[in-house]
Amino acid sequence: MKSPTEPTAPTPDRSWRGPTIAEIAKASRVGTATVDRVLNGRDSVRESTRKKVMAALAQLGGRVETRGDAPRRRIAFVCDSGVSFNRTLQTTVEALGKARTDLEWTFDAVTTNEVEPIKFAQLLERAAESAEGLVVVAREDLTINRALRALAGRRTPIVCLTTDLPNCGRIAYVGSDQVSAGATAAYLMGKAVGDRSGKILLVYSAPYRGQEEREVGFRRVLRAEFAHLEVDERVNSADNSDFVYENVRRYVAEHGAPAGLYNVAAGNIGIGRALEAEGLSGKVIFIGHELNANSRTLLESGVMHFAIGHDVDREVGLAIDCLRAQLEKRPLPSISPASARVYTKYNCN
Repeated sequence: MKSPTEPTAPTPDRSWRGPTIAEIAKASRVGTATVDRVLNGRDSVRESTRKKVMAALAQLGGRVETRGDAPRRRIAFVCDSGVSFNRTLQTTVEALGKARTDLEWTFDAVTTNEVEPIKFAQLLERAAESAEGLVVVAREDLTINRALRALAGRRTPIVCLTTDLPNCGRIAYVGSDQVSAGATAAYLMGKAVGDRSGKILLVYSAPYRGQEEREVGFRRVLRAEFAHLEVDERVNSADNSDFVYENVRRYVAEHGAPAGLYNVAAGNIGIGRALEAEGLSGKVIFIGHELNANSRTLLESGVMHFAIGHDVDREVGLAIDCLRAQLEKRPLPSISPASARVYTKYNCN
């Protein structure tokens, strides 16, 4: 597999046909309606059920039949994020791409510290040249917003995923309620720290609206319910583990250990390494976002106390459904920001 920073443009095999939905349902021992909901990223499916269906799909050959009259749609995913989320999103898109023969897709990703707005805008333009619609993960930036508005003006439908760009002309935002996610993190932080007074170190990366909304929710609840805790100087992670490792260690050397640390960005593994190096593993309440291989390891080892997650599979499926509906002149599916999911070492598998 190519690295997350390299564009990936698979060529679909139009003649290939794999297992039917009925065959997948039989292999996974669930109903056909459940299989349909899983493959289309819809709500009301337990994570354990989704995993059974996807495992059966992989075992049977990787793709399902779709209606012969369903038009194939060309969708481009363009992502500006940290390495770990880029990888998570690419894996999700690849899995759905195998399951849905009604799609042709491309995936381009750039890591946070490598983004140059002008070049990223050009990447969006190139992706749109061969796509009917775009799914975009991007930071707030005038150049990027301007490029997206120009594409929207040419009737290219755009869905913002995970972090919103409400002024870019997009047709929908699909993702979590990030203010609520930040508020949840603050509540967990306040309860875990308890009555001890202290400072909470806030770690951020780039001007993503999602991160800013998390911070708003976090500060609001901390101020209202845990006034004895103070948000301290912000440390930049650049969504890079080595970079944030050095910055957190420098902070501890200059200011001492905080009572808690809240990471609204990527780079959890670097923060965990820094806490361990300073002898603070398990002593500083550490809350971050995204459940992936790195955060799962941190949770299980006790370095991280809580991870705030969301259903990436569902969100990608819903973003695709929004683009299809717009292209086919149908009403958009019902969209409401998803609630935060709280993971600990006891429920992170």
